[in-house]
Amino acid sequence: MKLYFITPLFFLFHFSVKAQDCDCHNDFEFVVNYYEENLPGFKDNVSDSNIDDYNQFKNNLSTLSKNYCSDEDLCYKTLLVYVEFFKDNHSSLYTNNSVYIDEDNAKEVEQFLLSRRFKNREIIKNYNSFSKNAIQNIENCYQTKDKTYSVVVVENKNEFRDYVGIIIDSKTPLWKEGQVKFELKKIKENTYDMFLYMRNHAVRYYKNVKLENGVLNDDWYNTQLTDSKSYNIEMPYTDLTFTELDDETNYMYIPTFDGNYYAKIAEFYAQYDTLIQAKPYLIIDVRNNGGGSDACVSPLLKYIYTKPFKDDIVDVYATKENIRKYSKWYEVMKNDTANFSDEFLKSFKAEIETLKTVPNKTFIPRNSGETIELDTVLDNPKKVVIITNKYCASSCETLLFWAMESEKTIIVGENSGGFVGYGDISAVETPNFKYELGCTMTRYVHQRKYETDGIPPDYYLSDDRDWIEQARVLLKDHQNKTEHE
Repeated sequence: MKLYFITPLFFLFHFSVKAQDCDCHNDFEFVVNYYEENLPGFKDNVSDSNIDDYNQFKNNLSTLSKNYCSDEDLCYKTLLVYVEFFKDNHSSLYTNNSVYIDEDNAKEVEQFLLSRRFKNREIIKNYNSFSKNAIQNIENCYQTKDKTYSVVVVENKNEFRDYVGIIIDSKTPLWKEGQVKFELKKIKENTYDMFLYMRNHAVRYYKNVKLENGVLNDDWYNTQLTDSKSYNIEMPYTDLTFTELDDETNYMYIPTFDGNYYAKIAEFYAQYDTLIQAKPYLIIDVRNNGGGSDACVSPLLKYIYTKPFKDDIVDVYATKENIRKYSKWYEVMKNDTANFSDEFLKSFKAEIETLKTVPNKTFIPRNSGETIELDTVLDNPKKVVIITNKYCASSCETLLFWAMESEKTIIVGENSGGFVGYGDISAVETPNFKYELGCTMTRYVHQRKYETDGIPPDYYLSDDRDWIEQARVLLKDHQNKTEHE
């Protein structure tokens, strides 16, 4: 694990504020203690070989945190540098600013413009206005699809960024010319980490943002472009959808595998099962599906299954806090009989009891890589295409792992999200700024190699035309090729 050191800008200053009175430093200490005690990935990322580097990295950030005692945004960025050291996409840090401003209410708008959050938004008055640089040069002018915002991206470095996006035009009164709308830290060529300030100026963090063909993070379009479409994320549907594309091809869109919707999703599968098995081709579209529960994924296995395969090994991290969280979940689940069966609850309860018997900060196996085997290989569908994108995550990626074991399934689109090495995410609030700290509780032995990078598709789709139509053509071409081999 490579450590990136941030050099504090104010190390030479003497601090008159005691650490215990510094909100940011206290939150930093809370996050460090929580992860060192409860994060399963801690043992994977910190070892005897890098413990000294890790401690130096941690101490540098600890000192930096004392500079931002009351600055919520800069404190967030400092803590996030620590959190993102661990290669675990599920475990991150989120702000809890959910202020809503009615922009048709002049008084609410005026109050917001007088607020500390608005007044503290960074303003850059002197900058170069790029408009005709090469399309893959990050320094250019961009706008959102609805043209609410137009920005110019210029180089402007500090410890958290290399470039900034500066407002040059805004259709909302909540943003003014010259304010910094987002910040970019270059990771590699055409890849950045982004701090984006939302409509209400709350900060959000996006990892591995791409600049591709003049489109930044699928949302910001170079003003030189004549077409503002991102086929990888733009969906014709928002809810569970089944449709017959033609006489041979069925299509289903599944926007979530959330366990709270298990009953609804199971009913959807049952409703269309006969139609699915009546045609040779099936497209399963899971773009923008952030995952949920594998129980919502399992009914799809029969459509793609061709042979037995090994499931991954899952370990559960036994800590006092994780046991407390699991016990709390159990109390909620046992009252939701529509979505959680007696068999599941019994197994879950037994696992909690086992966790209580082992030493603190050790792992117990949830499973040992059992063989998954079905009694039947369906005649139809004969060929299945799964459309995925970077927002397919967690349990959605379970479907992709199963598809990799199938001889009649191909994955198309782009790399998935890479939320595959760790699971069972819980959340806790920091004591002062009330950031939400996500922390996983399990790890996957073999899937971890795809963490952060995601699962690559068998075929990458181009972003110049509809992905469903591309998938349909690929599916039939692939089947024809197979039949003639």
